[in-house]
Amino acid sequence: MNLSECRNEIDKIDKELVELFEKRMNVAINVAKYKIENNIPIFNGAREAEVIEKNINRLNNKEYSKLTEKFFTHLMELSRSLQADIIDKNNKKNNNIIGSIEENISTNENKRDLKNIKIGYQGVKGSFSEEAMIKYFGENHTTTDYEEFEDVFVALKNNEIDYGILPIENSSTGAITTVYDLLVEYGLYIVGEECIKIDQNLIGVKGSKLEDIKEIYSHPQGFEQSSEFLSKQNNLKLIPFHNTAISAKYISEINDKSKAAIASLRAAKIYGLDVIQKEINDKDNNHTKFVIVGRELESAKECNKITVVFSLDDKAGTLYNLLRHFAENNINMIKIESRPSKNEPWQYLLYVDFEGNIENEGVKKAIKLIEEKSEYFKLIGCYEGVNY
Repeated sequence: MNLSECRNEIDKIDKELVELFEKRMNVAINVAKYKIENNIPIFNGAREAEVIEKNINRLNNKEYSKLTEKFFTHLMELSRSLQADIIDKNNKKNNNIIGSIEENISTNENKRDLKNIKIGYQGVKGSFSEEAMIKYFGENHTTTDYEEFEDVFVALKNNEIDYGILPIENSSTGAITTVYDLLVEYGLYIVGEECIKIDQNLIGVKGSKLEDIKEIYSHPQGFEQSSEFLSKQNNLKLIPFHNTAISAKYISEINDKSKAAIASLRAAKIYGLDVIQKEINDKDNNHTKFVIVGRELESAKECNKITVVFSLDDKAGTLYNLLRHFAENNINMIKIESRPSKNEPWQYLLYVDFEGNIENEGVKKAIKLIEEKSEYFKLIGCYEGVNY
């Protein structure tokens, strides 16, 4: 075939591709409608991996495997983007945010029957998440521990638990961004907040000494919060684990004096470990803030803190034009966290914590103005905040 013939053949193939692309996007619209009706998150990593693998297996020429993976990855990104637009438009059409709050918000007093709730947390007994859970909810509840942050969100979505508790920010190392992303991905709400002091300790099996230790296990946050202590030790191998308490449990099970964990004193006590070095965290005033996450938006008269998330285009003046509504309505912003959007390149989601109650007219006005000027907007929670 000469070049002209090749181009004619490509034109014919492109015509077929466009027709098939349009069909696929039409199906994606139906998928978005189903997700709206069933409150299902847009992104499903397992499904996308399955689609890619399935189509690579259909290739006659396996040399095109990487190109096929890129093709379907981009195609599914476009599908997610279309679904996100449809879902956002539906939210704006059916959920005037202030009207939705006033009509549908349920009070904490009516919502929470503390005798019957089921609570989930990431980690195992002795974790800081469990400690925060006990501090917030008290003892004697039905609880379930999960390995990953996302497992807690999945359990909430599947009605296996009523509330989940997850760390969202540490005073030394900053935001735990995965939790922010999961809040939007799963469409859940912050209904409460708890804060606990974090003391990291080097712990090991009975009789262990600092000079015996060759490997240390902990959550990456445990390593970050104890970086100064660790930098002074020689030839230590740091092995990240899902959770500080899980690392303590592991050390107890392997019973090896050359291995230690960074975890709480409570974890050391639960798993029968010695404290080799106490309070090794860099800062004495080390705290972690936890959020209580639920399926529904809740509020009460005591609520003094609100969290919202909205889209932020990468254009000059966008940030100022949105945030000025807080200042103009005399609202004190507490925290701003920016995260890249999963659906659109070079777009960002801005999470803002600010003081106020949803019944305040200034708060209602600011929320309404920001909602109107954002492509995406969601009220994530109105709840009672805690001080460090």
